[in-house]
Amino acid sequence: MIRIDFGHRFLRSLRKIKPDLTAAAEKRLAQVAEEFGRPHVHGGIGLRKLGEKSYEARLDLHYRIIFIHREGRLEAFDIMTHEEIRQWLRSK
Repeated sequence: MIRIDFGHRFLRSLRKIKPDLTAAAEKRLAQVAEEFGRPHVHGGIGLRKLGEKSYEARLDLHYRIIFIHREGRLEAFDIMTHEEIRQWLRSK
């Protein structure tokens, strides 16, 4: 199991989404914490590598949770749409 810290952007985004998505986010965070580092398992939870240290996990059809891998832990960085993720990756 890996530790997940919550970044300020993530917490701000979490407050803005619908209550049913908040519950889905909590469930997804628990699954990612349990399955991170086991690629054959985490494919089922929609965890995908974006860059050298960044990952996304499906929240629903539109939203993804962005994670940054840092020193043996994950930071839940933000909740974004597909387009927001593309823009964020281009800006990096």
